[in-house]
Amino acid sequence: MDPGVNMATLKSRKPPAAGSGRVAGMAYRGKQTKTGNSSGFRFEGALFKSHPEFNGEVKAHIIAPGRMLVTAETADRKGADPVMAAFLAFLGQDIERSPENVRPLDAALAHRMDRLTEGVAVAPEEDLGDEAIL
Repeated sequence: MDPGVNMATLKSRKPPAAGSGRVAGMAYRGKQTKTGNSSGFRFEGALFKSHPEFNGEVKAHIIAPGRMLVTAETADRKGADPVMAAFLAFLGQDIERSPENVRPLDAALAHRMDRLTEGVAVAPEEDLGDEAIL
């Protein structure tokens, strides 16, 4: 949770009604708890009221130290990249909130990109292996 988030404000906020264009990016409090011989996370009920998709199976992805992405395991998400999906959802929300920040690609930059990649052979179906090569 961001240290700058006022917890009193979060607690007093009512969750959006289910199916009413739920707001993504809302923060919910939780903590680790023991469940039988395992450990789990317990979150405030508002999370499950405003996002019923999390009432079923979920999957956790560690994306950075101290950062975890939890995704609902729905049939349409199987095989999708959860980090890319989260980024695209964030990008869509950012565009909705601040459409004035969306600008067309600069023609001079596009021309420079074309010059820099001129003559480079591309094989879109080439297998690059599992190792990241950035």
